[in-house]
Amino acid sequence: MPNKFDTNGTPWLFIPHNEGELDEYFSADHTKAVADTSRKIIESLSENRDRLSGKVCYEFGYNQRKYKLTLLRFADIIIRADVTIKRIKSEFMKSELENRELRARIKELERKIEDEHTTV
Repeated sequence: MPNKFDTNGTPWLFIPHNEGELDEYFSADHTKAVADTSRKIIESLSENRDRLSGKVCYEFGYNQRKYKLTLLRFADIIIRADVTIKRIKSEFMKSELENRELRARIKELERKIEDEHTTV
């Protein structure tokens, strides 16, 4: 008898989860998973030539019987990449804010030093 929800080969995001697991997923670092899945996708590409123009193009080879699973993997990688991009953007914005604050402090210290030299 088949399982009520067959998770064999299904990306983690698309299987049932306990409370709190999705919060962890959406705040985690997916860089390694994105790189691994991207590598697998690139390996399944084959270079061909367009029949009419003769220009080089790529085809994605997938197993037709596992088409749904392939689509779920693509959806998973897109979501992971989006989460990773948002996390990196957040870290970048935080770094930019810290840099602005440091630059303001440096200017303030330079002004103080200048004021001390002009008053002496």
